[in-house]
Amino acid sequence: MPSTPRQPPVIPPIIPPELFAKFPVLRETFLVYITDPTANSTLRGLGELLHTLILEYWRYWPEQPEGFLRANLRAVVADMRHLQGFLQDWAGPEVNYNSRHEEHLGNVGGKIARKLGKQADRLEAELGLWRGEA
Repeated sequence: MPSTPRQPPVIPPIIPPELFAKFPVLRETFLVYITDPTANSTLRGLGELLHTLILEYWRYWPEQPEGFLRANLRAVVADMRHLQGFLQDWAGPEVNYNSRHEEHLGNVGGKIARKLGKQADRLEAELGLWRGEA
């Protein structure tokens, strides 16, 4: 249901790293498209509910074969790759920028994507191939 035209669109929040756990489920790169305040709030509430339900049921599922830390670090690498690709997409030659400043921001994002990719490579290399050790 659309909001009244007087409501301003929702903008992505500023998330201090120490508060990352308050934003556990849906990526901000997805929620940026949901600018309607009611819809955005509803999806965030659904995300919190899913997170709570999953954590409550989690104990019944099989454990990660690599261990919890390694599995979480592999998940981090996957999220880093998502952000790397997202930033690269905005820095591509097919992007139609609305201003020189947007072009500059796209180029900065592309540089950050390359650095993020190197950091993901580093973490992936540290994790190495899992050999099934206890």
